[in-house]
Amino acid sequence: MSELHLLPTGTFTRQQAEVVTRRYCNISIKDDLVSHFHLVVRDSEGRMVWRACSFETDAGEGLNRYIRKSDILRASSS
Repeated sequence: MSELHLLPTGTFTRQQAEVVTRRYCNISIKDDLVSHFHLVVRDSEGRMVWRACSFETDAGEGLNRYIRKSDILRASSS
């Protein structure tokens, strides 16, 4: 069974983050300062459950781990 990794294990680009935000309805880009930003994961009640800054050395790894182990809502297909 192949496992989908949405982000690289380290830092990630805006383009990579935008792919993730389109795929999942409860992940969004916040605190956009052009040079860096956060990806924020919220639960079904709108509470923040995970946040990763684009320049953190293990940002993608942490976010991918959270998506794999949690019941993240998939965005509806268009």
